[in-house]
Amino acid sequence: MCCFLTNQELKEAFQAQFDVVGIIHTKRYLDEAKRMVKKIPQVDYPTMVVVGLNYPMRLIKHTKTHLIPSFYTFGSDYHTVLKNRIKRVMDQMPFLYELGVDNHPHDERLAATLSGVGYFGKNQLIINEFFGTYIFLGIVFIDVSLEEELILEISDDCGTCRKCIDACPTNALFEGGYEVEKCMSHFNQSKRALSEEEIDANYLLFGCDICQMVCPKNIKKKTTLHPEFELSGKEMVSIVDLFADSEKEFKEKYKDMSYLWKGKTILMRNALTILHKQKNTLYNDLIEKSIEKHQTTWYHNTALKILEKLKTK
Repeated sequence: MCCFLTNQELKEAFQAQFDVVGIIHTKRYLDEAKRMVKKIPQVDYPTMVVVGLNYPMRLIKHTKTHLIPSFYTFGSDYHTVLKNRIKRVMDQMPFLYELGVDNHPHDERLAATLSGVGYFGKNQLIINEFFGTYIFLGIVFIDVSLEEELILEISDDCGTCRKCIDACPTNALFEGGYEVEKCMSHFNQSKRALSEEEIDANYLLFGCDICQMVCPKNIKKKTTLHPEFELSGKEMVSIVDLFADSEKEFKEKYKDMSYLWKGKTILMRNALTILHKQKNTLYNDLIEKSIEKHQTTWYHNTALKILEKLKTK
């Protein structure tokens, strides 16, 4: 049953756990999604809270023995971190709710723009006034009616800047749009064989940071290092572990890392592209054994192609 709560009470509860909070009527979100012909499920809870949690930009380089994913994966898995923080807030309240962090059918970026958490940048990311693009987003639908919304003021945009467009190595970005299939962060998380162009372009174990690193909106922004995002050492992934460990062994060693959500085979395939770039032939024997052991077609095809290149180094 729907109850009443003041806007201030709800805002303060979430601000105790998050860096950015916007609150809107769910109807606003559903109406806009319908207008944009977005396929999202109906929600009966009247209030929608959009939260943002800052994470720091930290660069670590590959070595001959360890490889690095995107820095947004550093520290504990942000999916778990945000969900736990939302639950801490909602455990104090007698209301039914539904939450979502990243992997769900709702449009977080639409919700973020409607609530003023940030604006939609040319890099396809939400850009916040204080934290730039370095925020993780989460949403919460709550069975409570609010007296008013809390929509943050957005007074910024990308203007004529096109640095992310010009810097994108795969030309996935263009003025007014985005080709998701070309995006490096998309294809290096896809379970399929990589093309020659994708092999040559990929430079991380998981994800891509280029459009964030070149963005002027990320210069001199606030940085909050939340305890969950402290470096654990598992940001650097051992090449031997990657190719020699079983799936179970690897997941146990690197548990709580968000780059695990697509599985180890994805990381092995992406590691091959980096070894190719490094001209690193130290692991050819392990790669050969992985090809014999892992008969997944898309991994097999990419691994054979890259191993052949490595053998000519």
